[in-house]
Amino acid sequence: MASSTRQARIVAQEALDALGSVNLATATELFAAANALHSSKQLRAALSDPSAEAASKEQLVHKVFGSKLSKEVVSVLVTVVQARWSSPRDMADSMESLGVRALARASKNLDGLQVELFEIQQLVSVDPELELALSSTRATAEQKQALVSKLMAGKTSEPALELALQAVFSKTYKRFAEVLEQYGFWIAEFAGESVAHIRVASELSKAQLDRLAKALAGYFGRELQINVEVDPEIMGGVHIAVNGEVLDATVLTKLQNARLQLG
Repeated sequence: MASSTRQARIVAQEALDALGSVNLATATELFAAANALHSSKQLRAALSDPSAEAASKEQLVHKVFGSKLSKEVVSVLVTVVQARWSSPRDMADSMESLGVRALARASKNLDGLQVELFEIQQLVSVDPELELALSSTRATAEQKQALVSKLMAGKTSEPALELALQAVFSKTYKRFAEVLEQYGFWIAEFAGESVAHIRVASELSKAQLDRLAKALAGYFGRELQINVEVDPEIMGGVHIAVNGEVLDATVLTKLQNARLQLG
């Protein structure tokens, strides 16, 4: 991430955090703004143009969004477009991350939300037909949302359902499950922790999970949200991925490395 976008993201997050309170409606409006920006290259370019006057960009925000969004969300959007972004796409992606951040702020059970998101991600990942249906460009976003609503009806919290519904609109990744994983990272970022994705050959006991969580917290210097995936194909050991850093001690990897050395 370029330094200008990094600084702009901080400014955007501060604008959201400055709001007195946020709720599900706040997140929904932020997602609507992000979707509008993703859908219109011309609008993205106009609102992220560093040579454009601040007043003209603010006027455009009010013209496009003033009658559709609350004044609080419009004020956040005005701050966002005044910041300097490395690319127009970065601005749109950051609006989406603000929506996730708003949901995290409004959540009364952040750990539970992360677990729900991971469970939905796993549900889709293990079903190629479902993954294709939710990631395909042949179906409209509305059709995919209807499918998500049907699958999740009565099974998830309202915030988790809202994230799953937004994921079909997202342009951050092509695959639905990858979008949900990114949402998990953003929630963890808000919570001041990271997510450890752990693959093991068989279920771990609570005592094993507690020891592993403690060891990882010591290694990374902070508490981690632990998401465990049972994958018999790795044969044994454990595969851990934290924010792109991989700690791999699986039998499968050792065998693959041995084959490479023999070759």
